[in-house]
Amino acid sequence: MIQNVSSATPLEKVDYHLRDDGLADIRIRRNIRTVTHEATENQPEYVEYTAVESYQVLPLMEQEAIEQADSLFAGDATSSRPVFDRVSALEQASLDNAQLLADLMAGGDGDATDSTDSDTGKTDEKNAADDSADSKDKE
Repeated sequence: MIQNVSSATPLEKVDYHLRDDGLADIRIRRNIRTVTHEATENQPEYVEYTAVESYQVLPLMEQEAIEQADSLFAGDATSSRPVFDRVSALEQASLDNAQLLADLMAGGDGDATDSTDSDTGKTDEKNAADDSADSKDKE
């Protein structure tokens, strides 16, 4: 889960706490900032620490969590997006891939050819069998 957090104490990039069940509470933070609030009539000046935080419960050791922090954060950021946005992105990626394949098949480097005879709709194997039968008929 991705959320904005704030604290009166400094925030670490990765906060790791092993649990009794073998899992770990892992908080991965990005955009850590120190915000100083000016004094007002009712309150003295104070410092607040803010960040964007991904909270995950995983079966990782601390060093693994630190090493994988970027990919864990990115994965959580993706899964935290609204379902409609995620489905739309998948649909667009599918359309992009289909267009790329169509472009490659249409002529790219010449290796990708259509195996269907455009005049008859016969496949190359069927055409070869027909050619063989034609040769026998002529004999």
